[in-house]
Amino acid sequence: MTRPTPPPAPSPEVADPAFATAVLPVDPASIRFTPDPASPPGTHPFHAPALHVSDPTTLANLAHAAALLSATHRPVAFPTETVYGLGANALSAAAVKAIFTAKSRPQDNPLIVHISSLCQLRALLPAGHRIPGVYTPLIDRFWPGPLTILLPLPPHSPLAKEVTAAQDTFAVRMPAHPIALALAHMSNLPIAAPSANKSGCPSPTAARHVLHDLHGRIEVILDGGQAEVGVESTVVSGLCNPPRVLRPGGVTVEMLREVGGVWRGGLVSENGDEVPLVPGMKYRHYSPRAKVVLYEPNTQPPDMQKLLASLDPSASIGIIRTRTWPPNCPVVEELSLGTSGAEISRGLFAALRELDERGVAAIHVEGIAEEDEGLAVMNRLRKAAGEIVR
Repeated sequence: MTRPTPPPAPSPEVADPAFATAVLPVDPASIRFTPDPASPPGTHPFHAPALHVSDPTTLANLAHAAALLSATHRPVAFPTETVYGLGANALSAAAVKAIFTAKSRPQDNPLIVHISSLCQLRALLPAGHRIPGVYTPLIDRFWPGPLTILLPLPPHSPLAKEVTAAQDTFAVRMPAHPIALALAHMSNLPIAAPSANKSGCPSPTAARHVLHDLHGRIEVILDGGQAEVGVESTVVSGLCNPPRVLRPGGVTVEMLREVGGVWRGGLVSENGDEVPLVPGMKYRHYSPRAKVVLYEPNTQPPDMQKLLASLDPSASIGIIRTRTWPPNCPVVEELSLGTSGAEISRGLFAALRELDERGVAAIHVEGIAEEDEGLAVMNRLRKAAGEIVR
């Protein structure tokens, strides 16, 4: 397998904090969408839905964030069902560039556009242009949800060219998290958003992770609690035959194949040094400061005594267990992610961050079989790993 290439020089670092970053509470349970009653039967419920927010604080904080997106070039961090995102107006070059600067992200790495309705997506397409029919069963089944589709970039697209990194396609999804949907709805904007972390670090699944990475670099973080899925969206392309899974994520390959038709035989893409079409295809990602050592499934767990003997007496080792490794000695910093694929994916990035905060010298991770959620988990771990034990 081709190893991920190191990134080129990123956007300039922010030398001193530019903002007093505010963490604003928002209550997802107070947000709901209802279908347009004028829509004919069989219309997708998120064709043109109405937004309702019952909590005044949530409404005020959403309105503040939406105003930042629509009236300034400043990005806003917000929760999605996958991870926290750092979003800005996808129609503004200056706003999108501010994302790259805040994250220190390579600018040849494209961004995903987040929408709140199918009408918002169709506004990005020329009059009379249809969403390719190959995506219809996926949209019907998985939107809103952790699935991103790749679409042809139309001539004279309103999207900022920085969103697509000069590619002839763009990636778009309708997130399932009510806060993400409400932000796109209230701003009346498509929102370009990668994960809200410093580039290369583990993706953030809580507001405190965003604050740790981007304090002083952004103005607002909307705190909606813990992300439910824990890994980014699945990205698919139906523009080729057979369709391809460009990045495994919150919708598993098995779920896609259950849709049937051309998706029954959809293949996982193995990306090497090609130009990245979507985020997560090219560079090393998701890495804590400590070295990550990934153990492929069915390999022997590390010998703790040998590892500890090789370290400075003041150093410690981090262990992330999943399904089969036994508990270790007390001097080891150890976390268990549980045994189900959903538990493991939900806790993975938070575990990498927690062990890093404990100051371990290395993190040894028990891999899992690449089925269901395991495909996305192992994809992220291989990109984070400095060493892989097979």
